[in-house]
Amino acid sequence: WDPKITTFPGLYGLSAFLSGLTSILLGFEGTCSLMALRAVNAVLGAGTLLVMYGLLRRRMTSDKAAAQALVLSLYPVHFFFAFLYYTDVGSVFWVLLTHHFATPSPGQALPGFWSILAATCSGFVSIAFRQTNAVWIMFTFGTAALADLQASKHWSDDLRGSGLTRKMLWTFVKALVLDSGRLLSRLGLLLVPVLLFVAFVIWNGSVVVGDHSHHKPVLHWAQLCYVSAVAASLWGVVGPDAAVSPLNVKAFVAMFTQNWRTALATVTSMVGTAWMLHRYSFVHPFLVADNRHYTFYVWGRLLGKIPGLKEAIAPAYVYAAWLCHRHSTQAQSTLWFLIWCVAVILTVVPAHLLE
Repeated sequence: WDPKITTFPGLYGLSAFLSGLTSILLGFEGTCSLMALRAVNAVLGAGTLLVMYGLLRRRMTSDKAAAQALVLSLYPVHFFFAFLYYTDVGSVFWVLLTHHFATPSPGQALPGFWSILAATCSGFVSIAFRQTNAVWIMFTFGTAALADLQASKHWSDDLRGSGLTRKMLWTFVKALVLDSGRLLSRLGLLLVPVLLFVAFVIWNGSVVVGDHSHHKPVLHWAQLCYVSAVAASLWGVVGPDAAVSPLNVKAFVAMFTQNWRTALATVTSMVGTAWMLHRYSFVHPFLVADNRHYTFYVWGRLLGKIPGLKEAIAPAYVYAAWLCHRHSTQAQSTLWFLIWCVAVILTVVPAHLLE
């Protein structure tokens, strides 16, 4: 036991299991060598590619889904960790697998009992890899419930649309309450790993397993800006749908100049974002000490070095957040995007460390 450990030993348990299994079945020795341990993440990385293909195949042709999944699997932070021995790749794999098992294809009914059971088991393993995955199990529960309600004749008309209205939000809450018995009978198993994790947090006094001192929760609201920038960057810089394409920039300017209310709201959000970056940007000791992370260089050479820079790029963060909302709500409902935002806030805002 290492008192400085911060996560559950899910990766180590899986490695030990696979090591023992290959020793018994194949008679291999040295299955806990460095290369063998890193191969565990290489396999999980390949598995992530297949799960992403399965999720994307619900919405597009097989060749396009394969290309999209390959591009996403080459995302640098994910791709390079596939060759190291760390929890990131396995965490992504088990979360996506849980989502794949538990959520229906567009317009379809909820999966059956065995799929939900498989999602629950996958959810247990995901929390064993990374504690904050409990939030993403709840995200899966929420989006699965939303998909089921949107597919029902009784609620579908009021739960669809590109804009979020008070009526839509109230209808969603009312539908969750009135259909809670049916939804819990179909999806309730997904809540078991979450409830057990909550019980552990209450007993342990913290989300962190061992080293509480370096992982105390804070209100790190600046994280939302970083999330928006990273998410927007996934659309790239080339092509008609790129993050900085003339089409998107013109759409943002048109929204900004639509009328005085939208102009005032946009300027207010930019000023508020600049204030938030100034007031709620925290520097964790690991951020300026661990040069293995991209963020060490981003902070040490740019954001933390040049006075006023992080506040000056507040308009770019607002644009990035707008872009994420615009693209996401073209593919998913506004309520789905709202559930995603809540999950993101619960995951990154309490985190002191920028990763």
